[in-house]
Amino acid sequence: MTSVVSTGLQRNFHSITTNTSILVDPSRFVRRYGVAIHAYLHALISSEHDAEEVEQDLLLQVVERGFPDGMGRRGKFRYYLMTVVRNAALAYFRKKSRRPVTVADLSSIPAAQIADRAWDRSWRECVMKNAWLALRSHEQRNSGNLFHTVLRTSIKHGDEDSTMLAVRVSCATGQELSPEAFRKQLSRARRKFSELLIEEVARTMRAATPEDLEEELSSLDLLKYVRWQS
Repeated sequence: MTSVVSTGLQRNFHSITTNTSILVDPSRFVRRYGVAIHAYLHALISSEHDAEEVEQDLLLQVVERGFPDGMGRRGKFRYYLMTVVRNAALAYFRKKSRRPVTVADLSSIPAAQIADRAWDRSWRECVMKNAWLALRSHEQRNSGNLFHTVLRTSIKHGDEDSTMLAVRVSCATGQELSPEAFRKQLSRARRKFSELLIEEVARTMRAATPEDLEEELSSLDLLKYVRWQS
């Protein structure tokens, strides 16, 4: 584990509690990660209508009953959830074919192989989206804060210097911003986004250690954003 990443994770780890886990709030889970389930099921099941029906049944079950305690005390929720969604698809295929259908049968479907490859990508997009939404909410709650705006602007116009970027932000917000003030806001915005990203990933894990978080961030290709804290 690199010292930069370790320091960033350790600095934020103690502010993350088990109460932030999406496992304890099923309705919150549906809002934050329903998109990943939707994409996966629709890749597995060719019928749009049937995929929608399976998705609605699964989400309703999650909201009404929560999640079975199938992860144990520790684990990555995205792996566990992938199994849950695959089982829902298996149940659909069993009902449709009126014969036993196994995981091996499901894996032999070309669409399933495509869906499996896309699962982590969809999950990563959900994590990033939730972190961006949290950063925007932070900006809206704090007068004078432009974290979301300056970070989005710097990414969209990465070839421009701080003078031009400051002008863009000033025009967009009506708040005059000098190049120096822009650079300060950008540095703090990157740090805050890193913190929010770590917190979001931690919500999808049980009993995670800093090492567990780094492994998950790495597998989702998100470590580069944590390194923004350096």
